[in-house]
Amino acid sequence: MRSQRGFEAVCEQIRQQVFRGELRPGDRLPGERELAEQLAVSRSVVREAIRSLESMGVVESRMGAHGGIYIRTSTPHGITQAMSDMVALAQMPIAVVTETRIELTCTAIRLACERATEAEFDAIEADIEHHAELFRKGQGSRNARSLHRFYHLLAQATHNELMVMLVDAVSEVMRMILLRIDPQPHPDMVAVRRKVLRHLRARDAAGASDAMRVHLHHLTAYLEAESKT
Repeated sequence: MRSQRGFEAVCEQIRQQVFRGELRPGDRLPGERELAEQLAVSRSVVREAIRSLESMGVVESRMGAHGGIYIRTSTPHGITQAMSDMVALAQMPIAVVTETRIELTCTAIRLACERATEAEFDAIEADIEHHAELFRKGQGSRNARSLHRFYHLLAQATHNELMVMLVDAVSEVMRMILLRIDPQPHPDMVAVRRKVLRHLRARDAAGASDAMRVHLHHLTAYLEAESKT
């Protein structure tokens, strides 16, 4: 513990326990005093380590009768926060985020064409029609996280949990960028998603990817132009 800052050593030890499967999602950590005794550090070091692990999305605090610090179930929170901070601090260009989104989405399309069920395609279609109805009512808004549910459902159709986490993280960062630059999504989005879905149902990965690439490249060009104004 003395070879590095105490709280960093505590963080690393808990992360290694998670990695080895000794701690699993939903497991409750010992109390602050017990953990400090186990690791031979002060309670303030444990407190700082828990704050750091919370910010990384490794653990979460729960209140109530069964309150305490628990190992968090898998979420893209930590990835999303890291990317958002880098974009906000101009350490990661918007072009890098959009390029990553394009490549991730096209990979998801390829895997979905191989693995998705018709029920999963039906869920994507229902989501598209839901937002088409919102547009008809003049209620489309980038402020709604549900606007990116299309990408979440597409990622789920890959049957790859890590792909879902990565797509969700990048989608949330893009949502925040778009909300800051232009709060109103373009109605053409619905037509593009319908076209992509038609190719998905035909198991035509190339056609679906081409349609999505064109749409996202146009969006990238728009964002880069708007961010300079």
